[in-house]
Amino acid sequence: MKIIILTISLILLPGLYLFPQTAVPPEKTVGKKICITIDCIPAENTYEKSDKTQIFEGISAALEKHHVPAAGFVVGENIDEDWKLLEQWSEQGLTVGFFPYSNQDVNDVPIQAFIDDIDKGREAAGRLQELIRQKERFFRFPFLRYGGTGEIRDQVMDYLQGEDIIVAHASVLTEDFVYNLSLEKNINRLDSSKRAELQEEYVTHIISCLAKAESLAKEVAGRPIRHIIQLHANRINGFFLDEVLAAMEKRGYRFISLSEALRDSIYKTKDAYYNEQYVSFLERIKFSNPDLLPADEK
Repeated sequence: MKIIILTISLILLPGLYLFPQTAVPPEKTVGKKICITIDCIPAENTYEKSDKTQIFEGISAALEKHHVPAAGFVVGENIDEDWKLLEQWSEQGLTVGFFPYSNQDVNDVPIQAFIDDIDKGREAAGRLQELIRQKERFFRFPFLRYGGTGEIRDQVMDYLQGEDIIVAHASVLTEDFVYNLSLEKNINRLDSSKRAELQEEYVTHIISCLAKAESLAKEVAGRPIRHIIQLHANRINGFFLDEVLAAMEKRGYRFISLSEALRDSIYKTKDAYYNEQYVSFLERIKFSNPDLLPADEK
């Protein structure tokens, strides 16, 4: 699996690996809805089998506790190795989506090779979807990159539409992978005090990202939307997903399925964002080139 290293400027507190956050005031509004999506279930392939099991169990327990109809995305080439854990995901009745079989970036391979990889990934994930009789086929672009040119993006999108494959957009992005990297580097000196501090700062970070998306939705759509948050199946979420979900509930959110979230008309909006950056669907709309949009979408 390809690993992308992002350069991020972080201010570290003396003696700690935690990240300073700006407190987000509580905001509770009736009718807020969010879908929880988790990439690379049961756990990212950088982990050993025992760690994968621990991470997956932590995530699964949190989802069950909060009655979350989550969607998890699988990488086809890892399915056989992870089959027993993935069966448990299906047994919980949770949605299964898929990446390309080898999880390659759309910008790094020829268009037809990427499309062939999608098809292979769909076939691999179909075994899991059959267990829960799931008819919808949800696809997520690796790193949420839809194509650095109009030609790439349009050809892939035309293929997906022709095959009735639904793109699983994300309106809320986080830096859970950055917090996870810090956690992994300091895992052997994570005493109860530091764990509590990390938990508080990580939850604050997630809610800050959610607040940013709420504001962007009002700017782009002129209203609240059904949000879709992208998280990763890593140790930080294995540890703290329970507290993250509790904080979302406190903010007034109800958890919904991916199918329900994608019925929001915002996700039918055409965008003309052709870049290789990691951005949310709302940002794709905001930063679209108006000269490249169809006349009825401007």
